[in-house]
Amino acid sequence: MELRHRNLMLRACSLVGLASGFLIISPGLRGSLLNGFAQAAAGLDKYSPYSYALVALALLGGLVAAFSNGAAPR
Repeated sequence: MELRHRNLMLRACSLVGLASGFLIISPGLRGSLLNGFAQAAAGLDKYSPYSYALVALALLGGLVAAFSNGAAPR
């Protein structure tokens, strides 16, 4: 069981590392990503505070769904 968790953490860290490497070496991809984040932030500001509450509820629902599946017997 411990080995499985270690492999999952290693996989998550390697995916973050690969994504970071692509963002470092690709200015076009980095600009596109930052532009997308800026547009998302502008959209949230346009419909504030309802949009922030909706994002918070979506994140909370995602956390509940993720953690509830882990407790199920296998």
